Amino acid sequence: MNREYRQIPSKALGQPMEMLVYGTGGKPVMVFPSQEGRFFDYENFGMIDTIAPFILDGKIHVYCVDSMDHQSWFSNQPPADRAKRANDYDWAIRNEIVSHILEDGHAGAGILTHGCSFGAYHAANFALRHPDVFDSGIALSGCYNIDFAVGGHSNGDIYAHNPMYYSSAMSDKAKKQLLQNLLVVCSGQGAWEEWNGEAITMCNNLRNAGIPVMLDLWGYDVNHDWPWWKKMIIYFLGKFERAGFLTSKHRMNSQQSKDFLLNFHSI
Repeated sequence: MNREYRQIPSKALGQPMEMLVYGTGGKPVMVFPSQEGRFFDYENFGMIDTIAPFILDGKIHVYCVDSMDHQSWFSNQPPADRAKRANDYDWAIRNEIVSHILEDGHAGAGILTHGCSFGAYHAANFALRHPDVFDSGIALSGCYNIDFAVGGHSNGDIYAHNPMYYSSAMSDKAKKQLLQNLLVVCSGQGAWEEWNGEAITMCNNLRNAGIPVMLDLWGYDVNHDWPWWKKMIIYFLGKFERAGFLTSKHRMNSQQSKDFLLNFHSI
């Protein structure tokens, strides 16, 4: 398997963004690590081995990016400063990392976001905040209300990174683009799966706005842990492959997302 370590200069962050890249073609997938995690965690927890068939077959081109959680939401700074650093990270991903990916053989493509646990928060947040470049997301066992990380404090910056809240008041411009996209939200209902209420609220808000979203809650034996996330990602990537979404130039459209949700169980 082709595996590359890359450093992307970031003016927004004032430091390089590190990443690991797997594969050479297919749908570009941006993977966010779990809380305060690093770009190498996805591989270290065995997820790259799990999805290797998709990488080796040229179905997905995986970009595991670093997090800045320790400098933002989980830092010792005041909540307002944490949100400002989250804005820096947001800008770096949207304007510096996305540009690098699109120039890496994916011009015109939509990028699939993905993550587990707090990585799922990032996956959903980026997919919803920047639907012009991220056309789909697979968020596994995520939290979608950032209140817990800021002690209930709120301002405009914090609100803008809180999917459970802003999903109920999307702008017309965002709705128009999101109608073309697809967000998959999945979680178990077993041990340590504590945020399903947030997932339900967010997904209901999106559905009420007519935005294509799937909420798939697995059984009470399905825990918040890597063995289950391995099963989930294989399951959904298989669905995406059979739906024809996993190509280097693919960009989701409203008919594809509508058909996917309507025919999900037969795909």
